[in-house]
Amino acid sequence: MNSKGTDTVYRKAGFLSVLIPATVVILGIAFRNILFLDYVHVLLGAVWIGVDAFFGIIFRFVFRGISEGARAGVARRMLPATLFFLPATSILTPLAGYFLASYEGIWNPYSPVIQAILVTGSALVIVGFGTVFLQSLHLMTESQSALEDRVILRRFSIICNGALVQLLLQIALVSLMAQLVVYG
Repeated sequence: MNSKGTDTVYRKAGFLSVLIPATVVILGIAFRNILFLDYVHVLLGAVWIGVDAFFGIIFRFVFRGISEGARAGVARRMLPATLFFLPATSILTPLAGYFLASYEGIWNPYSPVIQAILVTGSALVIVGFGTVFLQSLHLMTESQSALEDRVILRRFSIICNGALVQLLLQIALVSLMAQLVVYG
C-alpha cells in the first residue's frame, strides 16, 4: 500500500476511534441511562488503562528485543492510535464519569474525595496531553519519510513514559472513585 493509501487508512481508523466512543457517551448522557453510562464509563476507562499499560510497560520489554529499524516501523504505525484514540478516551471517560456521578447524586465539589479525583484527573490530563498527544501530533505533522528512526524512537519513548505515568495516576484515580462509590 502506498503512503497516500496508508494515510487514508490511518485517518479512517482515527476517525472511528473517536466517533464510536463519542457516540456511545453522548447517547448515555442524552438518555440519562445510568446503567448504560456506567458501563460505557467503566469500559472506556478499562480500555484506556489497558492501552496505557500496553504502551507504558509491555512496549518497553518488546522494544528491547528488536532492531532499531523495526522499532521505528512499529512506532510509525502506532502513532495514529496515540493521536486519536487516547485523547478521545481521556476526554470521554471523565465526561461520562461526571454525568454518571451527577445523575447518581454523588457529585459534590466540596467533598475531599471529589477534590482528590479532580486533582488526580487534572494531572492525568496534563500528562496525557503533554506527552502522548503533543508528541504524537508533532510526529504525525512532520514528514514521516524525512524523520530519522532515532527521532521517532526518542519521541515514541516519551509517549511510552507518559503512558506509564498515566497508568499510575489512573490506578490512583480508580481507587478514589471506588472510595467514593462505596463510602460516599
